Amino acid sequence: MTTQSTSSGLPIAPSASAWTARSLFGLGALLAVLLLSTNLQIQTLLVEPIRAELSLTDLQLGQLHGLTVLTLGALAAWPIGWLADRWDRRWVLALCVVVWSTATYGGGLSQGFDGLLWAMVGLAIGEAALLPIVYALTPQVVPAKRLPVANAAVYATLVLGSGLALVAGSAVYEALSTHGQRLPWPEGTPAWRLMFFVTALLGVPVAFLVVGMRLHPAGGAAAADPGAGAVAPPSLSHYQFGHYLREHGLSLVMVQASLSLITLGWFQLMLWTPAILGRSFGSTVGGAGLDFGLVVTLASAVGTVAGLYWVTRPANRDNPVGNFRLVWLGGLAALPLVVAMAWAPSAGLLLLLAGLAMTCLVVGVSQAPALLQQMSPPALLSRSIALFPLVALPLRGLQAPAVGWLSDRFGTADPRGLLHAMVIVAAVTLALGVLALWRLQGHYVRLAVHARGATPNSNA
Repeated sequence: MTTQSTSSGLPIAPSASAWTARSLFGLGALLAVLLLSTNLQIQTLLVEPIRAELSLTDLQLGQLHGLTVLTLGALAAWPIGWLADRWDRRWVLALCVVVWSTATYGGGLSQGFDGLLWAMVGLAIGEAALLPIVYALTPQVVPAKRLPVANAAVYATLVLGSGLALVAGSAVYEALSTHGQRLPWPEGTPAWRLMFFVTALLGVPVAFLVVGMRLHPAGGAAAADPGAGAVAPPSLSHYQFGHYLREHGLSLVMVQASLSLITLGWFQLMLWTPAILGRSFGSTVGGAGLDFGLVVTLASAVGTVAGLYWVTRPANRDNPVGNFRLVWLGGLAALPLVVAMAWAPSAGLLLLLAGLAMTCLVVGVSQAPALLQQMSPPALLSRSIALFPLVALPLRGLQAPAVGWLSDRFGTADPRGLLHAMVIVAAVTLALGVLALWRLQGHYVRLAVHARGATPNSNA
């Protein structure tokens, strides 16, 4: 079979429905990148050892994921997204992975709060465009009819990888605590530092996998007719991002901000629950990671399968309204479960409530990759999605420090202070997200309709 090519030299997909070795390899490389981003979950296991060695307060722990770190990461996201729309996305993504690995290794060398804070800044910059570029690359590596499955795999990797990272991370932490002296680092290096070092080295082979991917033209799968080969997106010289923002920027920002509120509710559960298990119920680092990791993995698996079933039903494949509604319904179902966690009398019941809440959230937020892809024309996808960290910045930047500040206000004498602080912040976040998404459904539909019919604009 003869393979055609575009003027850019990229091959046109011979089929819009069949999996190929190239598409499977490309999707696998993208999923490997996403597994690296689960490093945050491994860090949640290390909160107590880091706090003890570096003498950090809860407020300082919150600041490691707070406004300063997120501001620099979010500010880096848009120029990286701009570069990814104009250059080879594979090399931009590989460079982000290298920055991420370097910063992770630097975190293991930190001797105090300032050093760890700058390492987190480097991590934020490295991670700034991971999701935008992965979401933009997915339609370039998979056939058009397989895009819903690929998007589900992308989200499943994020959430299942988070649970598996906790399970594997707890086992690795215990192993490093016992046998870490056998590794080529100075004897007596604490296990939490070794965790940073080992995790950082994983980025090297992943960067090579990313560079080795072969792509269809940008936006090909997403834009292709089911019976035709992939097509190239509108030329960037004709369809400028500024013109798009002038017409649709407010709606885009409002929808992204509301979606971020739901995702940040999930983020708070992931960030603080392992530490809560230790403080409120006496769990060890390894035990908390293993127990919570298993709960997250099960909740993520059930939620992802349910979300995939929903999106692949014939009635929902081309129904942006139904998929959008599923996001805020998931947040609404999770809200009372999160509130009930404040009165959990045991670790078992706390894990049960957290697992049920995360299942509801995953069912809804599993639609996020498709929603973000559908809101913008293919030629502008990386930059549009790269706005997401900027939009979420004020919300996410205040959340973790707010939990830490509230926990400090409850006082160290209250073993459930961190639990109550997390529940308050997560519940308020979810309630605001549900209300905002419910009101913005019409805005999202208009964005999706415009993106489907976007054509080059020679007057822009």
